[in-house]
Amino acid sequence: MSKAKSQMEISVAEVVDHMKLTGSFSPALAQVVQRKVTAEAARKNGIRVTASELQKAADVFRIDQGLFKASDTEAWLKSQGISTEALEDWLETNMLIYKFKSQLERGGSQKKYLSSASVKATVRELAYQDWLAKAMSR
Repeated sequence: MSKAKSQMEISVAEVVDHMKLTGSFSPALAQVVQRKVTAEAARKNGIRVTASELQKAADVFRIDQGLFKASDTEAWLKSQGISTEALEDWLETNMLIYKFKSQLERGGSQKKYLSSASVKATVRELAYQDWLAKAMSR
């Protein structure tokens, strides 16, 4: 349970009910399920995250969050109600998903994906934005 400044108690069940009533629970649940399915597939495909990779991911996360000292990180984790283990699991899952996507990209048919109209439109727009930025800087 979490306490607000007025010492009001808020339960996890209340937060879940709020998410369900506002329509944000199902998308969050779907994301968690997708992450778990993908991480499991990555492991089944022999993908692993090394201690060094996990440390790098943690360093990047801390910098992104403005957590430059160990005490900053500990205070932030406590304020969020997150354990060090939960953060490490989340970061490891992110790395597994990243590596799995890279493996799929290497094994996939680029011709198949690049022939998609939406991908072509995105590439076309990116090329135009790149050209426009250069043209405007002249």
